[in-house]
Amino acid sequence: MNILLISYGNYEYDGRLRELCKVFDHIGNLYVFSRGINTKIVNHRLYTGKNYFNFIIKCICYSKKIGKSFDLIVLDNRKSIIPGFIISKLINCKSIIYDCRELYISNEIKHFIGKLGCKIEKKCIKNAEIVIAANIHRAEIMKEIYNLKKQPLVFENYRSLEYSKIYSNNTKDKFNNYFNEGEIRIISTSGCDVERLNDVLVKNINKISVPCKLFLVGKNNPQHELNIKRIIKEKHLDNVYILGILNQDELKYLISNCHIGIVNYNQSDMNNKYCASGKIFEFLYEGIPVVTTTNITLKTVCDEYNIGAYDDQFYSAINEVIKNYAFYKRNVYNFTKENRIEDNNKNFIISLKEELKRRKNEL
Repeated sequence: MNILLISYGNYEYDGRLRELCKVFDHIGNLYVFSRGINTKIVNHRLYTGKNYFNFIIKCICYSKKIGKSFDLIVLDNRKSIIPGFIISKLINCKSIIYDCRELYISNEIKHFIGKLGCKIEKKCIKNAEIVIAANIHRAEIMKEIYNLKKQPLVFENYRSLEYSKIYSNNTKDKFNNYFNEGEIRIISTSGCDVERLNDVLVKNINKISVPCKLFLVGKNNPQHELNIKRIIKEKHLDNVYILGILNQDELKYLISNCHIGIVNYNQSDMNNKYCASGKIFEFLYEGIPVVTTTNITLKTVCDEYNIGAYDDQFYSAINEVIKNYAFYKRNVYNFTKENRIEDNNKNFIISLKEELKRRKNEL
């Protein structure tokens, strides 16, 4: 079986995309077109530009250049839909799998392009042979709002960070000056995003019961960053560090040298309320407990496995984890041993093969 997987995600930074590639590589002969930097991956063409329309054209050209008839086209998120459906028409491929990693609802979107994207996605979901959701909550909601005959398959966002082949001691040298004995190091990978309550996190960092440092990592909206810097200045904070975007080597090393990971989302729309966070698993697989906002999907993981605490003001949950750190640390270790990423992938492969077989028998 020849499979084409299309994604607008960046392969180096997108953990879910990397795991999807591993899954479908077990299903058949996989060819991938995505964004990224490293162009040496076998049967994987990486688009290094930023123009979406060029992405569409390059993707179609790539499918023609391969010169194969694809039995299955896998579309990863909504920006893959247009090139995917064009290619499916050109080669008469009727088998499409759609990974709906987000949960954007049209009546919650204010701008025209977003609403148009929702309409395109709805049509794709209706016409796809198999639909994939990122957690059970989303799968149940999608079945209802899209009036689907069958609930989408669930592929949880289990993922971990990996060091690259060019990892060097320069990464260690970049961060070791930040580390001191006797302190608790806390990391949030949502940058300065105030919509994800990082302003609340910074405001309350001086309520932590022990000496601590807070690292804010990720792409920043300039206005949000100014707001965070204003809070830092007003509260005379010298333990908050805005680090911006890090590569995967840097991020993995920094997380592995922190004690608590912050996983924070707002609850203003369905996509955030029922978040399918891969970040929570990145923290867990680096061996550190988490503190999360009170979104039901995050609370469920914390309560089921006792790997962290939740609080929309953050500080009480952080103090709880610090107070009982050995307990939470041990539970994180148990979680990673009992919930291996490879097993998550294998179980999904079994479900996927069964569903493909069932669909084939229906024809």
